[in-house]
Amino acid sequence: MFRSWCYNTILMLALGTGLWAQPLRVAPKAGGAPGARQAAVIERWTQMSPEQRSRALAKLPPERRQRIEELLSRYQSLSPEEREQLRFRSEMFNQLPPEKQDVARRMFRQFNQLPAERQAMVREEFQSLRTMRPVDRRARIQSEEFNARYAPREQMFLRQFSRLLSPAPQQDSR
Repeated sequence: MFRSWCYNTILMLALGTGLWAQPLRVAPKAGGAPGARQAAVIERWTQMSPEQRSRALAKLPPERRQRIEELLSRYQSLSPEEREQLRFRSEMFNQLPPEKQDVARRMFRQFNQLPAERQAMVREEFQSLRTMRPVDRRARIQSEEFNARYAPREQMFLRQFSRLLSPAPQQDSR
């Protein structure tokens, strides 16, 4: 769940998703990027000594403490490479202009509303699209196979993410 959120986030981050593994469904606080905010929380807590962490957790309301402990546990279960990807995606998301961050947040919420099996398909397609050259990406999105495989809402979602998160297509389309 955390991995997906991470990957998805930045899927949003470059959001990139993987944030696209298992979606993390921890509600972000208003006004913050789900991935960026949680990444910052995780980073702060992991930098504490075990004693500092224990004292700080003891001061929190039970629900908040449980959420932090779950995030830390999931974060610690990630490989070093996955942790680095999360950090990278978080940084990329934070570098997006505020209006693109808002678009990414909306898209992330829409993605999480898809059924799990559709999320997996869309996630896989997105990962594929983001590795393509702009000309190949456009050809794929315009292909009959793409249009037959994905519902109109999913197609729109993938097109928007492709434009939002891939600097090359935006520069290319001028």
